[in-house]
Amino acid sequence: MRYFPLTTDRFEHQFGIRALADSESMIEATDRYQDEILLRRRAFAEDPAYYFSAEPASIAAQRDARDLIIAAADFLACGHNRELDEPIDCQRDPPLLEIARHVQEDLAIIGDDAERGFPLIAGAIAFPSGWCIGDKIGKSILEIHDPVPEYATELNPPTERLMQQLKPGRPVWRMNWGVRPSGQLDQSPRHQRYLRQRRELISAENAGSECFFRVERQTLARLQPSGAILFAIHTHCAPLNELSTLQRHNLLGVIRSCSDETLDYKGILATREPIVAYLQRGLE
Repeated sequence: MRYFPLTTDRFEHQFGIRALADSESMIEATDRYQDEILLRRRAFAEDPAYYFSAEPASIAAQRDARDLIIAAADFLACGHNRELDEPIDCQRDPPLLEIARHVQEDLAIIGDDAERGFPLIAGAIAFPSGWCIGDKIGKSILEIHDPVPEYATELNPPTERLMQQLKPGRPVWRMNWGVRPSGQLDQSPRHQRYLRQRRELISAENAGSECFFRVERQTLARLQPSGAILFAIHTHCAPLNELSTLQRHNLLGVIRSCSDETLDYKGILATREPIVAYLQRGLE
């Protein structure tokens, strides 16, 4: 995988924030662009209330986010989507939902309000990992990450510092990861029954093809003039049998050194034994 955050074979909580290089874009179009845009547009059209939510006061920040994305993505230059040969409707509201129809990234906006704990004020989220925007809107960063083991002690302090110190024009990025029993991009709560059924079918014999390493490339940028923060999430996934030997080695070690609580959060605990058996056998 192009994005693979496990650099050692031992688990550790990694904040992992890095500056985005001048040669890198917040918004990327991959060879799956058209397929994923079709999936996103279908989700937004069929159930917009499930995949999009926003506080009324977020409209200015949404416009800032739309304008920044158009400026950041080469294929959206001058408000025209060159990949699809169609215009972006900058008169269409809500602005965040309109621009989310043109990019593979899920988009969230975090309010610059320390007293509210930097709340999530808008989001167009079609490809979530176990959550939906309606359950998170209006919550603080700490409340949003309540399900994450040790988040409050290990990751919330540096996250709040980042929210305070992020400068306009200096976006940053990080990666988050998990292992899932499906390559389906939309893994919101409405699909949990399907995912449970998939987990029950995982064995050491099929884990390589049926379990998927899932990586979120997350970028954050300060919006102007609203001062809010754009959080863009590009999800990549690949079956375990497409990982390199080193990647499989590191994943095996991380799973073995990871707490049950964290493995459960990352979608691995229920299928740990067949995954470990598959990885171990492939490295012998």
